[in-house]
Amino acid sequence: MTIRDSIFHYPAFVRFCMGDIATQLGTAIVIIVIPLIAITFLDATPFEIGLLAASERLPFILFSLIAGVCADKWERRSILFFANSLRVMLLLAIMFIVWSGALSVMILAAMVFIIGAANVYFEVAYWTYIPALVPGRLIAKGNGALAAIAGAAELVGPAVGGVLLKIIGILGTLSLNSLLFLVGTGMILTVPKNKPMLPEGGYPSSLSQIKLGINTLFHSPPLRRLVIIGAMWNIYACAATPQIMVYLTRTLGFATTQVGLILGLQGLGGLIGALCAGKASERLGYGRSIMVGGIIYSFFTLAICTVAPATPQNQLLLGVFLFCAGWGSSIGVVNIISLRQLVSPEFLLGRINASFRFITWGIMPPAALLGGAISQLINSRFVIISACLLGLACIWCSYRKSTAILCTETSPERLSENG
Repeated sequence: MTIRDSIFHYPAFVRFCMGDIATQLGTAIVIIVIPLIAITFLDATPFEIGLLAASERLPFILFSLIAGVCADKWERRSILFFANSLRVMLLLAIMFIVWSGALSVMILAAMVFIIGAANVYFEVAYWTYIPALVPGRLIAKGNGALAAIAGAAELVGPAVGGVLLKIIGILGTLSLNSLLFLVGTGMILTVPKNKPMLPEGGYPSSLSQIKLGINTLFHSPPLRRLVIIGAMWNIYACAATPQIMVYLTRTLGFATTQVGLILGLQGLGGLIGALCAGKASERLGYGRSIMVGGIIYSFFTLAICTVAPATPQNQLLLGVFLFCAGWGSSIGVVNIISLRQLVSPEFLLGRINASFRFITWGIMPPAALLGGAISQLINSRFVIISACLLGLACIWCSYRKSTAILCTETSPERLSENG
């Protein structure tokens, strides 16, 4: 390996990662703290937990496409800065509402919706930034490093969030969380600006730019296949994931600190999976890596439903199952992102990322609401089992019908040639 074959010899990327550490840790704590606040302090029903998950994802339907236009038109560092700043202000607003004693599930859902809107602009600009920080041959490793940071945050975040809620309560936890976002915002300002190149003749209308991004996504065979895979993955994952917390707390009876530790092991699996994703694509190809990751994620998420009483032994067993699920999930997701970046034209990257998220994340709110409604009518265990079995069935049917839908070709050039 030469010195320039290491992603960490690109200073701008290193600084980007440092800011990402604080931001991802803050995000991981929010993800665990908001549902736990609803469950433990507001006595939320399973449907209301699904509503909170849907509120976070709904902005991806409403704002993704215009966020993609902005990422290809505006200076991207500024987008990251303002999105992070908005998240800080919203967390402070939640703190004030809690202090006033007026917090309710509907108010929490409204705040989560606005935080989700900030997430849309941040995420689209964030993933559009990467190809400007490292050369194309290192994109998979760069994405793997960022996914590893997210995995590490998911490892620490749930445990920290659960413990903080127990020790210093809602206000203290949200205060520390706001500080993390402030640190991330400060580090973003140290990264060089990333202004997209102005096309000849200036920018067309926003509607024309949105249409171009969507048309490119569906007229490119590898991108079209990826959006199908991503949509299938997210439907089942978003129906099941919010109900895992309900299953652990309400059905099995684990305390919030125990739930944080269990989900922390899932984060550890995600961290290791992200580090393995590059090697997986080298050995198996992008498509087979995505398929294997999906199978592992579904199988081990399904396995948690075989665990019954809340004992220390079962707590460890649940952690092992979710560790493996996180490992498989990261391998699949990192390779989806890397392949999408490799086959997308650079000048359309923001709009393609946004169109991809509009479709694959836009179906998550109804999936979360459906999972919550079924859990309310039947139980959370039924939702988890059904989602995992349907996910495994879709992977199997896709493989039997045509391995091409799984993008099993390794080379982006071959993907384009084979259609």
